[in-house]
Amino acid sequence: MQTTLEPAAGTRERVLIVDDNVALAENIAEILEMSGYATEVAGSAEEALPRAMASEVTVVVTDYRLPGVNGAELIRQVQRLGRQVRTIVMSAYTDATVTGDCSEAGALAFVAKPVDFPLLARLLRAPAPVG
Repeated sequence: MQTTLEPAAGTRERVLIVDDNVALAENIAEILEMSGYATEVAGSAEEALPRAMASEVTVVVTDYRLPGVNGAELIRQVQRLGRQVRTIVMSAYTDATVTGDCSEAGALAFVAKPVDFPLLARLLRAPAPVG
C-alpha cells in the first residue's frame, strides 16, 4: 500500500517549513502542496515565528540546526503562542542530545534527513494531541 501525503479528509493543514537551506524547504513545500497542503517557507526561526503568529499555521516542520535560534527553541516559542500547533523536527543530527532537546521542547516527532516522506506523511496525518 502506497502512503500518500494528502491531509486527513476534511482538513486544510497549513504547514510552515523552516530550514536555512531554503531550496530544500521549498522542495518539501512543493511536494506537500501537490498533495493538498497549504505551505509557507522560512529560512530562520526569527523569520518563522512572526509567520506562525500571523497565519493559521497548524504544523511547523523545522530543522534543528538553524542560524541564531535553533529548532528546539523555535518550538518553545511556538508553544507560547497558546494555539494548537503541532511541531516536527527534521535534522541530519540525530544524537541523543538533539533528539532530547527537541522532545523536551515539545516536538511531537523527529525525522532524520534526508526526509523520509512516507514517515512525514504519517506524522502530518496524525490527529493533533488533546490538551
